[in-house]
Amino acid sequence: MKPIDRIYITVSLLAAVVSSACNSDFLDTVPISNQSENGFYKTENDITQAVSGVYNMLLGWPSIHHIYLSEARSSNYFVDRQDAARDYFSISAFEVTAALGTVQAAWTDDYELIERANQVLDRIDEVPFTDAGKRDRMKGECKFLRALAYFELVKVFGRVPLIDRTVSSEEALTYGRSGLDSVYNFIISELTAAAALLPASYTGGDVGRATKWAALGLLGKVYVYTAGHPLKKADGYTKALPVLKQVLDAEGAGWTFATTYAEIFKTVNDNKYHLFEVQYMSGGKGLGNVIPGEVVPLDMDLAIMPYGNYYMQGFPSDDLINSFEPGDNRKFVILDTVYRNRAGNMVQRNYFRKYLDSSAASSLLSRTDWPINFPLLRPEDVMLLYAEALNETAGPTAEAVAIVNRIRARAGLAPAAPASQADFRGMLERERRHELAWEGQYWNDLVRTGRCLEVMNPWLQQNYQKTIDANQYIYPIPQSEIQIKPGLYDQNPGYF
Repeated sequence: MKPIDRIYITVSLLAAVVSSACNSDFLDTVPISNQSENGFYKTENDITQAVSGVYNMLLGWPSIHHIYLSEARSSNYFVDRQDAARDYFSISAFEVTAALGTVQAAWTDDYELIERANQVLDRIDEVPFTDAGKRDRMKGECKFLRALAYFELVKVFGRVPLIDRTVSSEEALTYGRSGLDSVYNFIISELTAAAALLPASYTGGDVGRATKWAALGLLGKVYVYTAGHPLKKADGYTKALPVLKQVLDAEGAGWTFATTYAEIFKTVNDNKYHLFEVQYMSGGKGLGNVIPGEVVPLDMDLAIMPYGNYYMQGFPSDDLINSFEPGDNRKFVILDTVYRNRAGNMVQRNYFRKYLDSSAASSLLSRTDWPINFPLLRPEDVMLLYAEALNETAGPTAEAVAIVNRIRARAGLAPAAPASQADFRGMLERERRHELAWEGQYWNDLVRTGRCLEVMNPWLQQNYQKTIDANQYIYPIPQSEIQIKPGLYDQNPGYF
């Protein structure tokens, strides 16, 4: 079982009603009572449960944000037109409309998380705590999670409504889309505050909550994003450097660099190698990870996939498979090109296997019940972003090259020696693509670095007989949101 108490809460963006809760010690749901959210926040335990409810909203993020809206959007993933009725085909083939369910889910789930965090932050100071430090920590957790939600929203939709407190349904209809600068400034402010409030580590049942290093790592990443498309802030990399360096200097105390790439993605190593991860557990309570079985072949050996696969019928693209250097041991941790079927025969097919930990298969109670956590922020991500910031401010320094070569050495690759800043940019793009494959990073890397059209259009022309323009860097505002109050939100260019 995973740390962090769990709570089930039914919440809309505009109003909330607390319904039931459970924790890592008891997987049975425990009634809280049918109180309004105004009457619920009375005790320290109420706040503790409510903060767990904010974390609970992360359960669906990896599928929506990191796989569907990112990996399926990139040249890492290909879907045959026979699956044209599926959202992931529309995303992969750039046939997205404002009515697409996955787009609506991203908007709704992110704002639901934000609303839960707003409720806690609005009321936490009114509730007595035996330990003021715990109150501060929970404020930091909610600020971190709220910032994380806005970071995803701004990457997916561009300008979005900025709501930083609990509002009535009537008042919500007065919030239009805020400018990108305003949203990013809010994210930066929230993460700065969170880093000052959060502890460096946890023990016992609190392991898995947001730490100071998670907040600083995400803050540094946000600064790097401000340096790229669309903001292109000249000081983004400069601001990122000292923040990311704090995280790197915490190695051994705040995080651990795994000896091998494969051990990072084992269930037994959850909460060991990531800076922040979505917490999952098996047990049939709806707290399992669906991703391990989403893209494996339908007839895979039941000893590995005891309940069959889940949903997606695309596969790793040849472009991704052929991009690995010979000897890169990450390749067959991330994907495979052959599998054993239920009849015991070996069959050729490309599929992602990164989170498919067969040692956990016997604990499953359904095909969506995998216990392995999903990384939202890894030390290697921070390492490569720091190297990128060094390269963009001072060229390929010895420190920057050494960081990348440390990751390459673990992958079984020889040291690289980039001759120029441009060479190092290409090296970083490839390393991030391979190190972070199937984690939802590559598409956003292409967008922010300005490489998207150059990389994607030849691939799209070959596979879908089309090309795209910069309008497709973000998704449409969901149609249902546009219709709530005509004129409140303008639609993103290129969508109707």
